[in-house]
Amino acid sequence: MSAYLHARDLSPSAREAVEQILGRALEDNELVNIRTRKLNQAPSPEAKEAARRGLREYFARIDEKTKHIPLDERDEIMDEAIRKVRPGYQPIR
Repeated sequence: MSAYLHARDLSPSAREAVEQILGRALEDNELVNIRTRKLNQAPSPEAKEAARRGLREYFARIDEKTKHIPLDERDEIMDEAIRKVRPGYQPIR
């Protein structure tokens, strides 16, 4: 949930609270955006299943595109890609 409020429209107590949180005075022409989120909320079973289905479909498309590449060559390609982002990477074999 979020709310957008013009600083000039805030009640004196709300404006004071926001200024205290920010550690500075608000200008009348500023827009205040307040957002809330629930932390550590587990996805629903339906969302988990949708994610699994999406990953299976994604990997099936990748497998289809790379089926002509021998497995050992695919492994080399993956190792090279990982080493680009993690230079000290050593594959476990």
